[in-house]
Amino acid sequence: MIRKAVILFSVTAAVGAAAGFAATRGGSAGVSPPDVALKGNFSIAQAQAFTDFPLYNAGSSLDDMPLAVFYDTGGFSPSVSFIYGDCQATDDMGCAPPVQVQVWPACIRNPSLYKSSRPGALTPETTSIRGVPAAFFEDGHRLEIQTGTSTVVVFARSRDEVLQVASALRGVNVAAQASRGVNVAARASEALPPPAAGALDGTLKCG
Repeated sequence: MIRKAVILFSVTAAVGAAAGFAATRGGSAGVSPPDVALKGNFSIAQAQAFTDFPLYNAGSSLDDMPLAVFYDTGGFSPSVSFIYGDCQATDDMGCAPPVQVQVWPACIRNPSLYKSSRPGALTPETTSIRGVPAAFFEDGHRLEIQTGTSTVVVFARSRDEVLQVASALRGVNVAAQASRGVNVAARASEALPPPAAGALDGTLKCG
């Protein structure tokens, strides 16, 4: 169960750090802290050249919300997060931005993690998104999509917004993956590539 906990709860460390900074500079009591203008640690050019696994985002901006990109190499597994919009920290807590698209290697994060009969275990609401298997969690505020060797995780403020983001997903490192013989859906209108063998049952090997 440690493995699952690391995957599910360590994914917003960079956002939390930025938000926590905003909370500490919020001023006197009764004054709302300013929105956090997130600064990523990874550029779009770096994401486009990324070869480890296919990356997807919802474009350079989303409904006028700016994009910040984070590459997380700590914890259990590397992942890339495309974060849209600012957020407002309160007290000493961080804050959640409006929309996040996280991309993980499917050899690490995949549906096999949720196969548990223990009390309190997360129950996926299975569905299909753009022709590939997917599952809703958290009352529709989170959607995990299985495509190729990637798991694309969308967080948003409502189920409708999650679906809007999912429909807007397009490949980021299309050329870099094509050089390795890997197909990535380049446009939002395209069906997503089917999951690689072993990506659904947890038998896909990393590396």
